[in-house]
Amino acid sequence: MLHTLVYVSSATSLLSTEALAELLRQSRVKNERLGITGLLLYVDGNFMQALEGEEKAVLELYEQIRRDPRHHNATTIISMPCARRSFSRWSMGFRAADELAPEERIGVSRFLDEAQHGGAVAPANFASRLLRDFAAGMR
Repeated sequence: MLHTLVYVSSATSLLSTEALAELLRQSRVKNERLGITGLLLYVDGNFMQALEGEEKAVLELYEQIRRDPRHHNATTIISMPCARRSFSRWSMGFRAADELAPEERIGVSRFLDEAQHGGAVAPANFASRLLRDFAAGMR
């Protein structure tokens, strides 16, 4: 059964462009091996990631991410079965803050910060829409 999981987390330290590129490279290799697709958004030291694939693989990968010392405050936004993949073209699509228009960056930054630190978390459908909107500009 296919499963979708979306979470937010904070980096324990800001990642350089090189460190972020290496994280993305490692993620793509691992996700392809596990049959997981998805999207990673990195803004101001915060991550939002969508993972999709077989339920067992997705949940095991998320547990590994939660234990990864580069992340803290991992908060699950969505975890549910899905009928089809939303990001089937990417082992890990990626978007960074410097690719966002200033007004997008402020809104996304606020959403990620509130989701991480106990603020008013936007509903799951907002998170899904946010990910789909950013998918149009993926690399």
